[in-house]
Amino acid sequence: MRNPFKRFSFQATFFVSFLAISVLLILLLGMTSYYMTNQEVVRQTISSRMLLLDEINKQLDVQLQSVEYDSLALASNPKLLHYLQYQYPEDSFERIGQTADVIDLLSRPSYVKEGILSVQLYAKHTTAGSHIAGSGVYDYGMAEKASWYDEIKDADYSWIGAHPVEVGNYPAEDRNVVSFARKVLSAAGKEVGILVVNVKLSSLQKLAFGSTTDASRFILDTNRRLIAQFNGGSLQPVYYDEGNGDIAAIMDKSPSDQYAIARLKTKSLIIWNKQTRTSWVTMDVIPWETITKGSRSIASVIMITVMLCILLAVAMAYLLSVQFAAPIRRLIRAMNAMKVGRWNVRIVNDYRNEFGHLNDHFNEMAERIEMLIEQVTEQNRRKREAEIQVLQEQINPHFLYNTLDMMNWHAIESGDRDMSRMLALLGKMLRIGLSSGASFISVRKEMEHLQCYVELQTIRFKQTIRFVIQVPDSMKRYYIPKLIVQPFVENSLIHGLHGRARGAVRITGWEDEASIHFRIEDNGQGMKTDNPAPGKENNGIRNVHERIQLYFGEGYGVRLFSKPGEGTRVTLDLPKLAEEPSQRIGGEPA
Repeated sequence: MRNPFKRFSFQATFFVSFLAISVLLILLLGMTSYYMTNQEVVRQTISSRMLLLDEINKQLDVQLQSVEYDSLALASNPKLLHYLQYQYPEDSFERIGQTADVIDLLSRPSYVKEGILSVQLYAKHTTAGSHIAGSGVYDYGMAEKASWYDEIKDADYSWIGAHPVEVGNYPAEDRNVVSFARKVLSAAGKEVGILVVNVKLSSLQKLAFGSTTDASRFILDTNRRLIAQFNGGSLQPVYYDEGNGDIAAIMDKSPSDQYAIARLKTKSLIIWNKQTRTSWVTMDVIPWETITKGSRSIASVIMITVMLCILLAVAMAYLLSVQFAAPIRRLIRAMNAMKVGRWNVRIVNDYRNEFGHLNDHFNEMAERIEMLIEQVTEQNRRKREAEIQVLQEQINPHFLYNTLDMMNWHAIESGDRDMSRMLALLGKMLRIGLSSGASFISVRKEMEHLQCYVELQTIRFKQTIRFVIQVPDSMKRYYIPKLIVQPFVENSLIHGLHGRARGAVRITGWEDEASIHFRIEDNGQGMKTDNPAPGKENNGIRNVHERIQLYFGEGYGVRLFSKPGEGTRVTLDLPKLAEEPSQRIGGEPA
């Protein structure tokens, strides 16, 4: 059956829901009135309070087991036992390290568990106390002077009733604790210390007395010693110390093992629940007047029924809001996804009402936007390809004209004996430069092209200009945009070393994890890099930089460093391309 919230309009859904709520409330009111008139107030009180005390006891038992288990785990920890059994000088490096480990071990429970205030270890064979806050190692003599020592003296472990913690600087509200003390025994069964886990009294109160109660509530241990007490909002509070003997006698003489009606200060209902594992007792003492006051009035029945009806109405309203909000939230998530560039997002639409209409129109809009973006992207790709082609056409004639000009001057100055070699080199350079129309060539081909250019310049300058090329063979298998190194060597000759009798140009290459790098440096006259002079001499450098960034994005390009009189250093940063790529624009495949 299809979900009616996905089929019908808001008006119809609201009407049916309101009608259903009204019927449910009327039925519930009648059933509650009938039930309340046939029940006895005292029986209800005993039943509900027993359930509450049983739940409190279960939670207390979980808490007690947790503390006892933590205490046992700490008492049997090899590091702690080693620390207590083997004596080293207190100021020795090993002893200091052991102490730090033990303090860290003792501090962990208070960090991990909210209810634990601190863990104290009273060691027999140490006199140097060390602790963080209240957790740490103390002298055994401090335990012997404590008020609770007699309770553990002749036992292996014991719970200690509410008392202020003896050590540590804590706020007043956290000083009262209930503690669990356990003797730490060596492998031979000899006592070597006492481990005390301090549980915040406020934590137990929150657990046992979390809700306001009209009773005096006590927590007793196996021997019916008081662990904690709370009077809540009772108008006639009872204190366990005042009626210790009376309450214990009443529990023993009661025909029921769960409750008794007796007179303490006034007539009271005493209800208790005993834990199965520890025999601890949680007890409520409720004044009889509190139980019977107005409990039979019809006003109470009406109030309870009204509250239940309100709760049901709230629940129904919540379900309605969830159902109607779900498609809206789905639409918002889809819109947010589109904001961050996920244009292919679509809403699976199984609604047949107003929400379905919205979803259909959103999907149509998303498809239209995605198509427009693809069109714009394609147009930009073609535009940038054309820009790159123009730049390449600017680069090749630029270097070719400069090279032919230098060959002409060389022929005039020195005759034709080197012309054949120079023309052969030029032919090789042209073949590499054309590369059958490819935009990328290997580093090996780029170095061959550069070597031809260097040899041409060597013929011209004889031995006055020294060229050094150091590119490792491991780099020569990668692909780079063609003719990007030669323009910088050319600039070094034309601008950096022009008019000098001697000079040097060094070309080096290296690679890192994701990139390859080339450096071209000379010892020429240098220049100011903050405001380079405009003109045709900068076209080659600028074009190479623009080509690299158009291909790979702004993370790559040319870095220039130069000072007048100190030479020039240019660094090219390129990504590693192990295979010849297809045309790339801005780091994205065409």
